[in-house]
Amino acid sequence: MTTASVIGVVFFVGSLFFTAAAGLQLLEAINGDIADLGTGPAGHRPAWRWWAWKPHNAGYLSSLIQFGGTLLFNLNTGDALLAGLGWVEEDVLIWTPDMTGSICFLAASYLALMEISHGWWSFEPRQVTWWVVVINVAGSVAFQVSALYGFFPPPPDAGWTRDANLWTFVGALCFFLASYLMIPELFDADADKSVSLPPRKRFRG
Repeated sequence: MTTASVIGVVFFVGSLFFTAAAGLQLLEAINGDIADLGTGPAGHRPAWRWWAWKPHNAGYLSSLIQFGGTLLFNLNTGDALLAGLGWVEEDVLIWTPDMTGSICFLAASYLALMEISHGWWSFEPRQVTWWVVVINVAGSVAFQVSALYGFFPPPPDAGWTRDANLWTFVGALCFFLASYLMIPELFDADADKSVSLPPRKRFRG
């Protein structure tokens, strides 16, 4: 295998871990009320669910959109392993899911920020949860910039591969740091819980 092929495989395998983590997060958002309710009157927990629709729950919507974004990244990194693609095929099969998945990540991270802020925005630098979400937003912005640079122009233009890789690296660092901060967050008794949003709620900054 060539060096480029090895790098492509590493990206694809990494995207599978992304999807696995996002899937578990979605299941947590779906069944979060079970943990809150505990045992019922008869001493039985509510049934475990693999799917639910909670359009007014910011945490659920964030997890659902992020999961969709990871599936698009699976498609993006998987198609990148295909050989002999022309620049139009590369834009359709590789760049389009990359751009769409990055938009999903950006939307999901901002929904998470709205969830902990109880509005459009908040500034709570003393809260670990706030830092986790804000750094995730920064990582999503970096991924979005990387996707913009990842467009395949027609030949003989070589494109902006170096810039795309740089911003991908910056985004990955942000996500790694946010994941690391989630470890002390687990022991933070003051960490915010998921907030259900009423229909047509107006957010105020």
